[in-house]
Amino acid sequence: MNVIMKLVGIYLNILNAVSAKMGGKHAFYIFCYPFKAKLTKAQQTFLDSAHQFKLSVDEKQIQCYRWGNGPKNLLFVHGWQSHSYRWKKYIEKLPKDQFTIYALDAPGHGNSEGKISNVPIFEKAIQAISEHIGELHSIVSHSIGSFSSLYFVDQNPEKQPKKLVTLATPNSIEDFLEFYFKKLNLSEKTVQNFRSHFAHYTNKDTSYFTLSEIIKSNKADGLIIHDEGDKTITVDYSKKLHTLWPKSRLVLTQGFGHKLRDLSIVNLVGEFVLSE
Repeated sequence: MNVIMKLVGIYLNILNAVSAKMGGKHAFYIFCYPFKAKLTKAQQTFLDSAHQFKLSVDEKQIQCYRWGNGPKNLLFVHGWQSHSYRWKKYIEKLPKDQFTIYALDAPGHGNSEGKISNVPIFEKAIQAISEHIGELHSIVSHSIGSFSSLYFVDQNPEKQPKKLVTLATPNSIEDFLEFYFKKLNLSEKTVQNFRSHFAHYTNKDTSYFTLSEIIKSNKADGLIIHDEGDKTITVDYSKKLHTLWPKSRLVLTQGFGHKLRDLSIVNLVGEFVLSE
């Protein structure tokens, strides 16, 4: 893998030395490429228990799921290189007479179309399903899905849910860019061209995509959960989010890592969205 990354970095640096426009675009798309996790037969069987429908996002079809017929709409948003099956225990736990439960596979993930994905694309997918189903009572999200859900509220303050759960949220896109630039040993010119293409693609500078910016319009009741031993995204980010979000509660766990897969987390989230 290190050899492959080194070769990709060399390719991007050469391309950017030849063409700023093409080089920046290629560097951006490689950054946005998820390795799609293949669904097992058991995972697909569970997803097939839902009513399924598709929505269009950037001319790609995204796969959406629905369980139950309760009066409150709840949406699950997964993280990077994941899919809607990660919410199985939550979906089984929540009362279907109180909630209509929705989940989506983000573009480039699960059963959705697409080759690339990023926070703006995640946000467009959340916006598309919110327009389809109407008022959201709750959003439950993980990792980049959490950051994207916060960005959705920032971009659509009139559509924000009553309750928002973030599991192991990152702090900013810059944190991932720093790792990406360093890992591929990208030249200053390549980095500059990448940032230029990013700004053209999003109509925003990369510096906008940080918790301190996107939390400003958030009036939802929040539950922030992060494991103190998370080696993927430091717990300090959720501590920061808590200080920026007055209507939030912070829960720190131990031993569950970044994925936070434990029945105690499921119960905690269930109690929060069910409470008045």
